[in-house]
This record gives sequence, C-alpha cells and structure tokens, in this order.
Amino acid sequence: MPRPSPGRAHRARRLVGLALVLLVPLTSACQSSAEPSAAPDRLSRSDAQATLASNPAPTKVGIHRVHGRLPVARRKAVRRQVGAVVDRWWEAAYLGGTYPRSSFPAAFPGFTAAAEQRARADKALLTNQTAGPRLDSVTARQRKVTLDILATDRQARAVTAQFVLKFDTTGQKTGTTTVRGRLFLTRKRGAWRVFGYDVAKGAR
Repeated sequence: MPRPSPGRAHRARRLVGLALVLLVPLTSACQSSAEPSAAPDRLSRSDAQATLASNPAPTKVGIHRVHGRLPVARRKAVRRQVGAVVDRWWEAAYLGGTYPRSSFPAAFPGFTAAAEQRARADKALLTNQTAGPRLDSVTARQRKVTLDILATDRQARAVTAQFVLKFDTTGQKTGTTTVRGRLFLTRKRGAWRVFGYDVAKGAR
C-alpha cells in the first residue's frame, strides 16, 4: 500500500479475531468473534452541525470489483451503507467537533467491540488526538472510498474498503494530512461493521 509523501508516515494494522473462510479470497484477513457495540458511538447534534458547515467536500464511493454474483440494486445498497460507515468514523475521528480539542471518546462508530478496543490503542493514528490541541480548524479536501465486495448466494458477505482522506488544518499545526489504507468489514445483525484495519497517516 502506498504511503503518504513527502514526510514521515505512521501506520497501524490490526486484524482481529478468528479466521473467516469467506474472506480469504478477498482480503486474506480474519474476523472478530465479538459482537458490535450495542449502541454505536455517534456525533452530538452540535458536532454534526459543525461538521456539515466546515467540511463540504463530498465522499466519493465506488466499487472496484465484485467477487461473485450480486444484483445491481444490492451493489448500490452496499456502496451506500459502507460509505456511511466510513464517513461516520471520519467525522468522529478527524473532521467533526470543535477544535482545539484533545478528547475523542466516541471515535470509532461502526467498529466491532474487539476492533474498537484495538483502535483505541492506535488513537494517535486513527484520530486527531495528538494534534487536536494545536488545531483551530479541520477542513476535508478529499474523501474517497473504493470497495471490493465478496458475495455468495447473491448476498454481500464481506467488504474491503480502500480509502483516502485528506484534510487541511489551521492553528499551531497548519498543513495537509493524508490518511489512507483499508477497512475490513463484515455484516453483523443487519449492519456493516469494521473488524480490522490497515491505516497509514502522514503529512502530505
């Protein structure tokens, strides 16, 4: 996976849980056996309003490849649903809220319980926690997600979401940050959940 350049990039990779046979052809990854959190974290209404006002760049979600047969209508549904999961993480971890800030208590909505526990240990990479106290504003520049979907029996079973997020910051730390990598998702209780990730973050 290419890393942001120039400048030093930092990377985190976590694939949690038990092996999932269906995912081997698509990601060679594994699935968490833990259930998703009963009540996923959400942005507050004020944070959501601030996000809409300061981050007008739309997220572009596309499908790169479908392994197996999946009707067009279901492809569109997966694209919309998985795109929303990625967006919620971005808003909670990087783009939303009021800066300066150092607290990101609800940074991983849509993650399984096991993946969230791992992600909290990688907050320096998976959120703006480190730079947050030195920032006055964060504005999205690019939001792109590309999906590989594994389908069996005309149903989507697993998704690898490759993404690029670029955002500009002002304050003591001014510049452009690039976050890129992959999220590994599976469907649990009727909703897509992130069970693993491979993420790099660095200055553009």
